[in-house]
Amino acid sequence: MTGQRKRNVPQVRASARTKAPSLIPNWRSASSRKAWKRYWLLDPLEGLAERSVFRLLRMLPLEWGSRLGGYHGRFIGSARKRTHEQARRALAFISPELPQHEVAATLNRLRQNAGRALVETLISDRISAAGHVLEPAEPRRSEIRDAATPRIYVTIHTSNLGYLMGIALRKATGLHVTTVSRMLPNRFSQRLSETLYQQHEGKVLGPGISTARHLMEHLRKPGGLVLIHIDEARSRQVYFPTFGREMPYGSNLSLAIRLAATTGAAIVPVYLKRTSGTHFELRVLPDIAAPAKDDTEQADVARQLDVLFEKIIRDNIDDWQQLYFLRPPTGESTTGGPDHV
Repeated sequence: MTGQRKRNVPQVRASARTKAPSLIPNWRSASSRKAWKRYWLLDPLEGLAERSVFRLLRMLPLEWGSRLGGYHGRFIGSARKRTHEQARRALAFISPELPQHEVAATLNRLRQNAGRALVETLISDRISAAGHVLEPAEPRRSEIRDAATPRIYVTIHTSNLGYLMGIALRKATGLHVTTVSRMLPNRFSQRLSETLYQQHEGKVLGPGISTARHLMEHLRKPGGLVLIHIDEARSRQVYFPTFGREMPYGSNLSLAIRLAATTGAAIVPVYLKRTSGTHFELRVLPDIAAPAKDDTEQADVARQLDVLFEKIIRDNIDDWQQLYFLRPPTGESTTGGPDHV
């Protein structure tokens, strides 16, 4: 997985804040009117709504807020037929052996869990503070708290949208978490996102040329810990795990493996599993030694992670949030079972 290979996934553009349009738009230009409306009207209204929900959820009991999210996900999910159909095709591609009567039930649970995960993003700190995330037992807990060993944690979006994982990892390791995430187009949503990351003293780097250099510098410091989601969606497609497709190159997976090869940091698979309601288990799997700087060893690590996370997703398919973005290859059978939800 060295630089000799060609990128086969879309490149993520460097994050940049949206430039404010003039207070007085060019009324003759449709694009100018659209930009003005988005920046000065819609974005503030959406930001106000998100901040209001955030404040409300601070007052409600944890389970109440999560359940409201579940009801919202079930109702909205069934109304969005195109999104629901996309998830059905993806499910048939990933788990073609799933009995027909299980397809509708699985998608129904997925909608509920997606709604829960969205709301739980806003109360991630409360979930962690309440002791609702079961941490690894000894001796694994002591191992991951060893600040002398730099580690790159690689994860997927099971049972959460990223924030809860960051908080849970911060609490379990006692170390500061540095991660990579795209900047949200709505400036008010971005500020709320930054507030959520600050709850676990995390550092967020936007994608860009300098990101890898900053991550390498961080990993070379005592207590270096980097968290990378390797099932990211690019151009509305999830390239990893592969589920039999071509291994992605130029993705977050590539970044994690090349960082490990360059810095000597161990790669640690980790994921969250919902046990019930707002209760979760943080599962930290054994370290994978940093590969050498050659294609063969790095490809072996990629395949090892592919097999591992494919199984994890199939075992938690009704709580994997990225199912909505996975598009089966053209010509792949996606009949699946009948859907009557």
